[in-house]
Amino acid sequence: MPYLIGEHGGGVFFLSYVLALLLLSVPVLIGEVVIGSLGRGSPGLAMHWAASAANADTRWRYLTFFHTAMTILLSAVAIMTAVWCAYWAAVIYSGELGSASVRDVSTGLVSMLGNGPAQFVRALLATGLAVLISAIGVRAGMGLLAWFVLPCVAVALLGVLDFAFVYTDLRPVADFLFTVEPNLWRSHTIWEALTSAGITLGAGLGVGIALGTQAPQSLPWARSILAAAVLDSAFMVVVAVIVCAMLFEVNVAPVEGLAALFVATPYAFANLPLGEAYGALFFMAMAVTAWSTAVILMEPSVQLIGQDLGLGRMSGAVLAGTAIALIIALMLFTTETALVSVVSFLVEGMLPLSFLATSLFIGWWMPRPVLRGELYREPLWLFRLWWFAIRWLVPPISAAWSLQLWL
Repeated sequence: MPYLIGEHGGGVFFLSYVLALLLLSVPVLIGEVVIGSLGRGSPGLAMHWAASAANADTRWRYLTFFHTAMTILLSAVAIMTAVWCAYWAAVIYSGELGSASVRDVSTGLVSMLGNGPAQFVRALLATGLAVLISAIGVRAGMGLLAWFVLPCVAVALLGVLDFAFVYTDLRPVADFLFTVEPNLWRSHTIWEALTSAGITLGAGLGVGIALGTQAPQSLPWARSILAAAVLDSAFMVVVAVIVCAMLFEVNVAPVEGLAALFVATPYAFANLPLGEAYGALFFMAMAVTAWSTAVILMEPSVQLIGQDLGLGRMSGAVLAGTAIALIIALMLFTTETALVSVVSFLVEGMLPLSFLATSLFIGWWMPRPVLRGELYREPLWLFRLWWFAIRWLVPPISAAWSLQLWL
């Protein structure tokens, strides 16, 4: 994200990202939560109930099986990201990278990636912990994440941000991230912004349906999701400022992809005063964030296995964790499947189609009075804005996004 912001016009790209978030991710996530709140079952059962209420074909429920497959794959990716971040947190804190060169850091990354068995053991431990949290239930597990884990991450990142303010020069960061440069804006910028906004908040993946089935009906869902979008954007900005501040301080230009997080950033922290402590804190916060994402992404599959197949929540969590472990094994021990390829396929190929199908069902098949009944706590003007977006904006945007990526 730091690279994308800087390379696509700074504030212009960020504004495009926020607009895409408000016009695409937020409306779809609100709609998913409404379906879950209406159906009060697993995502499949909730979609079946919603289709019945709309006198629509109940085969719409198979969309949630598609969602589940995507979330299982993305959960595996999130677990591996958490493992890698935790590895770098330990290495940086140990002082092994003290005054290391970029070549030394790259060699360390290659060595870590080449040790498949060690990575798999760490991934199994992370997956097992995610299964444990998921098995205790949505409200207890998500409550633990929302009220303890994520606040700890926020405090850690604010501590690292304070370190950046004290020990780095933020003027190049401000110029790179926040200077509005319309001349750098290209048509490709909007597609990059759509992709970035599309993968945030878990919209289009059925996560909102899974959480909506267990959430209190009295919550003002639209405003809650808007607040979550604001927090997500703030998190993204804080991470971008931290990463760019570290890189510019050691004269390294921001780059795109895994090299930015797992080579350039460890190198930067290792070559700054107190970098061992704050680098470990930053990467541990990233590890916990990625692991928490995996727990949330597991929820649709846990509910589907537990309720649709009648096996219970504990079995659902264990089987979902087993599927994630098998996918991770394929990632680590076969040459045909690569982490980057999986993410690219899901984001660039499948996610736009999921947004399109979800918005068409909610905006064109679901009766407006039924949707209003689930969002009765929201002001009428806010409901009308959401209804307009999910019906008239999300489908064409999703279709254009999908066509641009496939053609």
